[in-house]
Amino acid sequence: MGALRDELHRLIDRLPESQVAPVLALLRERTPTVDGSDEWPLPEFVGTLSSGKGDLAARSSQLSSASRRLP
Repeated sequence: MGALRDELHRLIDRLPESQVAPVLALLRERTPTVDGSDEWPLPEFVGTLSSGKGDLAARSSQLSSASRRLP
C-alpha cells in the first residue's frame, strides 16, 4: 500500500463513532461498487439521519423517488 492509503487507514481508525456514517456516505459517493457500477445497492434514503445532508423535509421528494427506483 502507498503512503496516502496508509494514512487514510490510520485516519479512519481514529474516527469517533459519530463520524463513521457521514464519512462512509462520502466515500460511497466517490467510489464504484464491487461490480464496477456507480450505484450502491441501497437507496439514498438509507442513513439519512446521519448523512449530514440536512433538511429531510426539503429533500422528501428526492428521497421518495430514490425509493421508487428499487428493484
